[in-house]
Amino acid sequence: MKRYAVMFFIIIIGFLLQTSVFPHIQIIHIMPNILIILTAVSGFMFGRKVGLFSGFICGALMDLLYGNVVGIGIAIFVIIGYGNGRANKLYFKDDLSIPLLAIAISDFCYGIIYYICYFLLRGRMDILAYLLDIIIPEMIYTTLLGILVYKFLHWLDEKLYPEEEVPLAKSDKIQ
Repeated sequence: MKRYAVMFFIIIIGFLLQTSVFPHIQIIHIMPNILIILTAVSGFMFGRKVGLFSGFICGALMDLLYGNVVGIGIAIFVIIGYGNGRANKLYFKDDLSIPLLAIAISDFCYGIIYYICYFLLRGRMDILAYLLDIIIPEMIYTTLLGILVYKFLHWLDEKLYPEEEVPLAKSDKIQ
């Protein structure tokens, strides 16, 4: 329960950063998507349930405050959180490459699904321009910011849940 409460507050802080600070640090009109990072990393580090929870909260915040239709953002983020939660078995604390790959794939999938739901269904067929102008630059920017967020969440997890030392059995003692 403690992990859910911590993730909820981190998501709220991330959402506030996403909506207030990040619009001022845009590069070529692209800003990183910290909610994708939080959803992907929480699912990847902590499993399916935390990934679903994070995805639901992030999607609900985006839909309720910025979406025209409630539910599309929730569905996209929940799929991303669940998918990364399924990959939890690949999580190793010291490996940085797999979580960054998960963030990149999650942001790419978010961009494609977002395009399908909001543009393709309205008859806008120029996916190549959307891919080159928005999806790929945002994926790169989000992945670079994901390094910092992943390191922070990894550090926070170690502080909140320190690994317990397993005592040695009498026969295992070094003599």
